[in-house]
Amino acid sequence: MGGVLARKRVGLVLLGTAIAFLAILGRLVYVQFVWANDLGEMALDMRMQDIPIQPKRGVIYDRNGHELAFSIDVESVYAIPAQVKDPELTARKLSEILGMKYEKVLNALTRTSAFEWIKRKVPDDIARKIREEKLPGIGFTQEAMRVWPKGTLLAQVLGIVGIDNDGLEGIEYEYDSALRGVKGRFTVEVDAIGDALPQSQRGYVPPVQGKNLVLTVDEVIQFICERELENAVKQSNAAGGLVIAMDPNNGEILAMAMSPTYDPNRYDEYPAENRRITAVADSFPPGSTFKPITAAAALESGAVTVNDTFYCGGSTRVLSETLYCHVTSGHGSQTFAEVIMNSCNIGFIQIAQRTGIENFYKYLDLLGATSTTGIDLPGEVSGILPAEKDATALDLACMSYGQTLQLTPIQLITSMSAIANGGYTVVPHVVKQITDIDGNVVEEKPSSIVRRVISQKTSDELRAALEKVVAEGTGKQAYVPGYRLAGKTGTANKVINGVLVQGKYLAWFIGFAPANDPKVALLVMIDEPKGAYYGGQIAAPVFSGVMRDVLRYLEVPPQAEPTESDDAPRVTVPDLVGKDVAAAQAELREASLAGRKEGPGDKVKRQFPVAGVKVPKDTVVILYTEDETEPPEGLVKVPTILGLGLTQVRQRLAEVGLHLNAQGSGFCVEQNPPPGEMVPPGTPVKATFRMDVGQ
Repeated sequence: MGGVLARKRVGLVLLGTAIAFLAILGRLVYVQFVWANDLGEMALDMRMQDIPIQPKRGVIYDRNGHELAFSIDVESVYAIPAQVKDPELTARKLSEILGMKYEKVLNALTRTSAFEWIKRKVPDDIARKIREEKLPGIGFTQEAMRVWPKGTLLAQVLGIVGIDNDGLEGIEYEYDSALRGVKGRFTVEVDAIGDALPQSQRGYVPPVQGKNLVLTVDEVIQFICERELENAVKQSNAAGGLVIAMDPNNGEILAMAMSPTYDPNRYDEYPAENRRITAVADSFPPGSTFKPITAAAALESGAVTVNDTFYCGGSTRVLSETLYCHVTSGHGSQTFAEVIMNSCNIGFIQIAQRTGIENFYKYLDLLGATSTTGIDLPGEVSGILPAEKDATALDLACMSYGQTLQLTPIQLITSMSAIANGGYTVVPHVVKQITDIDGNVVEEKPSSIVRRVISQKTSDELRAALEKVVAEGTGKQAYVPGYRLAGKTGTANKVINGVLVQGKYLAWFIGFAPANDPKVALLVMIDEPKGAYYGGQIAAPVFSGVMRDVLRYLEVPPQAEPTESDDAPRVTVPDLVGKDVAAAQAELREASLAGRKEGPGDKVKRQFPVAGVKVPKDTVVILYTEDETEPPEGLVKVPTILGLGLTQVRQRLAEVGLHLNAQGSGFCVEQNPPPGEMVPPGTPVKATFRMDVGQ
């Protein structure tokens, strides 16, 4: 009996052993043949340490090739915790050099991880101090730091970039996939405790720089807009404001200035709301700047003609409400053009009533007042207005002069552009081209003309009426001597959280120039000006200041002599070319002008202003005399650039191999080196530009 039990026990042991052996054998077969590839990859991952290398983001240029944003290489400090020999000592030294808390550094150094960031994007001098310590387990890798060299210029439109090189706002966000580039990496083989193996396998995958953007924005026009906006905000003690300049013929944004602003290099030092692109992300009551849209709907639908007359008695009754004109005594009988020129609310109510709700909404939709424009900036919203099916006669009356509805500034200037350009809607855009690192165009952003929405006839009639607003009506302070301008003033109560706020106003002016051949559409909005608040008082002068400098910068020739409203006595500049300098200066004195000689010669070769131009008395006329001697070998003669615009100066200097160092805007009034001086090729010529050579 005992023998049988013993044999059974032995059999069970043998059976268990056989089962265990088969299980181990099966496991070995599975590991060797089924799991082998996965285990090999896992082993490779464990012994191969990847160090990331951040790529440079692409450069953002203005339309003339000036850099607005670029990336520079900096170093970031990392740790391989397994390789840190003395965590406490290492943490103490790093915290002292980096200005970090000891506990935070020590925590990173003692984690059970293969890789830990200590501090990213450190200055070169700090990185050098850490290197000098030769701390085991501490390394450096290249990363890219974004730089906006112009500071606050175009800040909201450009946007910001995060620590991981990703665009967070503005163009940096909208075009992040193009700008970002492709990460690289450095790979090193390590042992079980994380030390690099000598003569081990190493790898390097270089980062790929992102693509570049060429904007439609002009740096000089942006500067002009920001300068005039900031001056107006300070003088009126306003909460802020904005200015948009656009080519009405193709939708290219030439400038988009917003106040208050911020410096994207130090964006965390400013309130977050300063980064908001209010021109596209917020809607406002447009006030009377909406009236051209009402007029366009009326003319195009055939409800009214320019020969119709309208009567304003100062107020009118619509349903249960009495609506008033800003002139409470009334304007009396007016033509269509006079209704626009006088910005008469009652006249526009009558125009809208003749148009009717259906036609009114039809052209609001065609002119872009009911939808987003499609601009290539993040956060665009549409305006706010009553639904057509719910609109009443009172809604129609109030909307006719820009109340009970809200539009974004970009919607408003896009609608005005259709009136300016002959009747075509355009898609506003800020990016012109995408290029590779060698400057080759990889994607062209074509100007987008959507469709004709009003006739050429309607456009011509409205342009003529809007020109009278500046010449004779409420927009006289928008006038620029020598140019034909068209525009419309506007004043509206602010709406905050859906509630109309008494005592807080928006001052508007919108228009274009030249009136008969528009090159620039311009919108100005001043937010909560203190004291005077009407658009004709506050926004129109900003329009004038911007348009004056922009038209001269673009070298748009004057079309007409200044009107009698210019009180300064003016005289005609005589023709002095070919005359002796002494005789020329005597002739200038007789004409109540002054002369200034530039150059070594005795005869006048060129003058600025040119002959025939009418200028204020005591204007300084620059007399250029050219030395006839040829430059020695290896030198070039500095040409005269006096009296020329920026584009002409740049071309003239480039022709002889010289560089431009420009200051100011307008026309060149000073240059250094002076004309005729012999200098090496590549020498920078400092040119001072000013808008009025008589100042």
